[in-house]
Amino acid sequence: MNDFFNTLGIEATKEEKEIKKAYREKLHTVNPEDDPNGFKILREAYEEALKYARQKEDEKEKRLSPVEDFIFRCEQLYNDFYRRIDEQEWESLFSEDICISLESGEEVRQRFLVFLMEHFRLPAAVWKKIDRTFSITGNRKELLELFPEPYVDFLLQVVRYNGALNYELFEGEVSQDIDDYIEHYHKLRQYADLGMQKEAWQEYELMEEKYTIYHPYTKLEKARLLYSEKEEVKQEEGGTIFRQLAEKYPQEERIVCCYGRYCQEKNQWDGMIELYDKVLEAHPQSFLARTGRMEAVLQEGRYREAREAILDLLEESPVDERLVADLNKANVYVIAELEPDYKENHLNQDSLMELAWCYYQNSRFEDGIALLDRFVPDENHTLDYHNLKGRIYLTVNEDEKALEHLVLWLHAIQKLRPDGTKKTTRQMARLGYAYYTIASAKADMILDGKEGSLSEVMNDIEKAVAAEKDVSQKVSYYHTAADIWRRKKEYAKMFDICDKMLAIDPQYYPAYLLRQEACLYLGRYQEVVNDYQRATTLYPYHAKPYCTLIRMYLIFGELDSVKDILDVAEKREVNSDELELLRARYIAIRAKKREDLEKAYAILERLEKKGWSLQSEMDEEEWTEISYRKTQILKMLQEEIQ
Repeated sequence: MNDFFNTLGIEATKEEKEIKKAYREKLHTVNPEDDPNGFKILREAYEEALKYARQKEDEKEKRLSPVEDFIFRCEQLYNDFYRRIDEQEWESLFSEDICISLESGEEVRQRFLVFLMEHFRLPAAVWKKIDRTFSITGNRKELLELFPEPYVDFLLQVVRYNGALNYELFEGEVSQDIDDYIEHYHKLRQYADLGMQKEAWQEYELMEEKYTIYHPYTKLEKARLLYSEKEEVKQEEGGTIFRQLAEKYPQEERIVCCYGRYCQEKNQWDGMIELYDKVLEAHPQSFLARTGRMEAVLQEGRYREAREAILDLLEESPVDERLVADLNKANVYVIAELEPDYKENHLNQDSLMELAWCYYQNSRFEDGIALLDRFVPDENHTLDYHNLKGRIYLTVNEDEKALEHLVLWLHAIQKLRPDGTKKTTRQMARLGYAYYTIASAKADMILDGKEGSLSEVMNDIEKAVAAEKDVSQKVSYYHTAADIWRRKKEYAKMFDICDKMLAIDPQYYPAYLLRQEACLYLGRYQEVVNDYQRATTLYPYHAKPYCTLIRMYLIFGELDSVKDILDVAEKREVNSDELELLRARYIAIRAKKREDLEKAYAILERLEKKGWSLQSEMDEEEWTEISYRKTQILKMLQEEIQ
């Protein structure tokens, strides 16, 4: 026994974490290619040490309670990776009487959810099975009585998310370091997604050096990084890796779609439809593959087919900028085809509505209204007519006219009954959005100073959320409600709406920003700090949570804390107009000499010259603070001269 612990360089222990840590440290000193025998000895020592550590579990097994025994077997299953990722293995465990029994079921549920805190590297199919067995979805309030909020939100997110990693693609012998490997992969992918090339390359090189584990997604990230480089040679190397992976895994969604995107950006369209069709055989609902295929169809000039595919995709992702751009492109050709007959009054109402929708989708609002004003819709087109006309008027801020048509649209939807057709199904699915547009029109009128009830607006938004099936749309409706209360400075109501957003989607980043701001004005200062931590954990490169926290510290005169947050933001290369404004305030407050005041004033001067724009994260009203701070500093400079 002492021999293998000596090899690892530690005292004999039954703590697996200590053994794994020692093994990882020793791996840096033994290269399998240069010293295969040394690597073999180290590996054998590691495995023997783990066997020794696990003997205590075998000894205790006989004395375990039924629930403890169940959790122990869950641990055994989890520690065997290829069994871990087999949903049938978990199905077998979860079907045991101890999980189903009224006497033990709740205790098992609580113990298993605790078990998941450290055993969460599982494929999506297993998480779905866990959700069905232990009732996670829809039980946030109940779970919060048992577990911390961040953990509850993590559970709710992971059971709904399909996962970033296909666990079935791991190859060969998988070591005990598999969870560490997966953690590093997620860091690598996050860095690559954020365009943090340096950090991503460091992570990739660490993984290559440290692990013998293989998963094609890691190589895929290397291809993405190479393709993001400026040198053409590296881009081509990335393209070669994309192609090789796609050939080896022709039905793997992420791999093929990355390769397809590469080919499309290189204007290499041959074979693209067939490429995506292979993926769709295995994953018929793949959003990425359907999008790639649609763009290949669009490239071939099959504009109507592409347009229909785009409209289907927009049902799932209504604000996807890539889809909207493709729809605009397809519409240009449909408009060119229909306009000559429209000018000669040769279009039927089907074609008139199609042309009017194209005008609207391509922001030709006046043309859309002019077309719709030229005819009275028949019974088959009444619903679509009021839908479109209401939306156009809403877009151009003619809210009263919009409301007239949107209410008629809502009533028409409410009269519909399922008939199995795609058209009716799509129209009925708009019920939530119809309530939302009506709420938006009413809210705009009230915020412009006209009579109306915001309670009525919020009631319509609640109806929209209740009728809506798409989770992202539900959240967006509540986001609008939170923005309305923000504009009215009703921060308690704004706070409540943010909680509703996060109950639906705990990862919805803007809700944390809005709630943090509400907490600042409500004097709930610890929650300002809490939401800063949550927001920067989700996405550390946006300035708003830093700014809100700095404003709180300025209220209390905690200037050292202000400096700390400014330093963190600078280290992370976070910046914004508001953060620069707050930096100038901090410098001016702490100024010990004239040069400090001049430095603060120069920052404000640059901001003022830049001028406010819609792209700024500050409201136009908030922008006036720059002039106010400049005046303050000028006064301080004059006082110093005197």
